Amino acid sequence: MQRFSSLWWASILLSSLVTGGGSFVLLTLLTKLPIETVLTISVMVIVAGDILLALFMEAVSPTHITLGPGERQRKSELPAELGVVLSDFGDGQGHVSIRGERWQARQDARCNGQLRAGAPVRVLEREELTLVVAAAT
Repeated sequence: MQRFSSLWWASILLSSLVTGGGSFVLLTLLTKLPIETVLTISVMVIVAGDILLALFMEAVSPTHITLGPGERQRKSELPAELGVVLSDFGDGQGHVSIRGERWQARQDARCNGQLRAGAPVRVLEREELTLVVAAAT
């Protein structure tokens, strides 16, 4: 659930109705408090319930997105991940190191020349567990 989406607000509204309405009904039926006091307590219960629900939703569905090598949020974004060739690319296949991890990689068809060990590369895209790379310029 995205933070502040319509579903998020609907959850908060439903929580307010249930906690506020429930506390109002229980307080009026089980106590002889004046209506002003019952309303005040109900509003405090609504606020506390909404804050707890919002904190729970934030903990359960964090909004921080971690992108892996070759992944993009939008197709229009240019890849920015850089890596290093670990072994010479034979017939367009090899291994690269990205963020300290070893990845199987395929040389992009538009990249001229063979990629050699130690050469910097740019990740263009990811096809499952294989990265498509080109020489970094």
